[in-house]
Amino acid sequence: MTSLVAGQIVFLECRQTRLYAEVIQVLEPRSTGWIRPLALVNGDDVIPLGTAFDTAIAELNKPAVPDMLWPLDQLQPALDTEVIPLIANLSAKAGADSDQINGQASLQVNDFVRSLWADQHHGDQSSD
Repeated sequence: MTSLVAGQIVFLECRQTRLYAEVIQVLEPRSTGWIRPLALVNGDDVIPLGTAFDTAIAELNKPAVPDMLWPLDQLQPALDTEVIPLIANLSAKAGADSDQINGQASLQVNDFVRSLWADQHHGDQSSD
């Protein structure tokens, strides 16, 4: 397993969809990472999750979903070639109607997390 550090961008993947997040803190004794979701990406569709990279607008741009605690072994480090275009895309979308985006994003992230846990639980049972 790759060692993760605070500030690093990671992702979770399920059914061709990726949830990109920033590592806030690594909790080694619990093998868990505290992550802040940044975007949900499915192909060319990028859904910003309300985290502004521009600190001047960060106060106005509240996160659509809360931070999460996630097992470290499931977090995959994102490559710079993935992250740089993603950040540019998120910065460009920062001025959109945040209330409508936040409601839709919250539901989509919720569905993503449920699917991810269901797939992993199903995989654990089939490997028994």
